[in-house]
Amino acid sequence: MEAIYLELSDGREHKFYEASTQGQVLSVRYGRIGTAGQNQTKTFETLQAAEAEAYKKLAEKRKKGYAEAIAGQTEKKAPQPTRLKLPKLLRPYRQQIEATLQPVVELSLSEEPMSAWSSKIGGVPYRPNSEVWPLDPAGSPLSFLAQLNFAELPALEDFPTVGLVQFFIGTDDTMGCRFAGADQPQDTYRVLYFENVVQDESQLDASLPTWPEGAYWNSPLPKDKTFKVTGKLVEMPITARDRSFEAQVDIDFLDASASPNEDLQLGEYLEEQYRDMSEVGHQLGGYPIFTQEDPRTPEQPHILLFQLDSDWQHNILWGDVGIGNFFIDPADLVRRNFSKVFYNWDCG
Repeated sequence: MEAIYLELSDGREHKFYEASTQGQVLSVRYGRIGTAGQNQTKTFETLQAAEAEAYKKLAEKRKKGYAEAIAGQTEKKAPQPTRLKLPKLLRPYRQQIEATLQPVVELSLSEEPMSAWSSKIGGVPYRPNSEVWPLDPAGSPLSFLAQLNFAELPALEDFPTVGLVQFFIGTDDTMGCRFAGADQPQDTYRVLYFENVVQDESQLDASLPTWPEGAYWNSPLPKDKTFKVTGKLVEMPITARDRSFEAQVDIDFLDASASPNEDLQLGEYLEEQYRDMSEVGHQLGGYPIFTQEDPRTPEQPHILLFQLDSDWQHNILWGDVGIGNFFIDPADLVRRNFSKVFYNWDCG
C-alpha cells in the first residue's frame, strides 16, 4: 500500500499523519506540519492484516478532522494558544466553553492596613457625617457586609471606574434576604453608591450603631474582623448552574455512564471537573456560582454585580457553606442606579 498522507490544520492544531505498508510491515509517520515527525513500525502476520490496520488508523484520523493533503504544500504554523486549560473529558466542548468567556475581577482578601474608603469586607464602612446608617423596617441597624471602591479595582465594561458601592444585609435568620428574586424591595438589605468619595477622615463618621439589647444577630462574617479587598482581572467561562449554561454549553451532567472516578457517574464527574475549572469565588462581575439554583428567571436581564463566597481561611460562612450574590439590571448599572439591586444567598 502506497503512503496516504493526511493533515489537520484548524487554527489550534497543525499536524500530519501518514501510513503505508510494505509487505507485512505497517509504517506510520506523524507530527507537526513542517517537521520530520516521528516514525513507528509494526509487523503483522499477513499483508492483509497490515493494510487493514493502516486503513483503520487513517479512518480514525479522518473522524478527528484530518483530510488528504500533499506533503510539503502546507506552511508550517505555530498552534494558536488556547484560552482555557481544560480537563481531557471537557476538551470536546472547548469551542462552546470558550465562547462564553468574559472578564471578571477576582477579589482577594487580606488583613492589611486600610483607609475608611478602601475596598473592604466587614469593619467600619465609609460614611460621610451627613449619611444615616441604613435601618431595617423595624428600625434596627443593618449589618455592614462589604464596600468596593471602583477606583482601586480593574475596570470592567459598563461598571463605574470611580465611586464606591456598599452592601448592607439584615441580621435575622435569613440575613435580610426574602428569596424573592428581583421582586424584593431594598428594605431588609441595602446597596448604596457614592459617586464622589471624600478622602478626608474629619468629614467621615467612624462610629458603629448600637443594636437593641437581646436583638438576634446573624452574619456570614466573623465579628471584629475587617479584610482589605484587592482585585485582578481574569477571564472566566459560564458557571455550571448559570441559567444559560444548558443553552450555551449543554454538557450532560445527568449522564449515568461510568466515569474515571468509580464513586461518580460520568455526568457527576464532568460537573465536578467543570466547577473546579470555572469557578472564581469572591468576584466583581462575571458569572455567579450557586450551591442550588439560579434565582433569576430567563426573561430577567440581571447580571452579577458582586459575589462573596464562603471562605474557610477568613471564617466567612453563608449558612451551610453557601454563597451570597447581588444582581443588577445592566441598564441600571449604566445609569449608576443601585437602588434596584437584588440579593440572594443559598447553601447546601
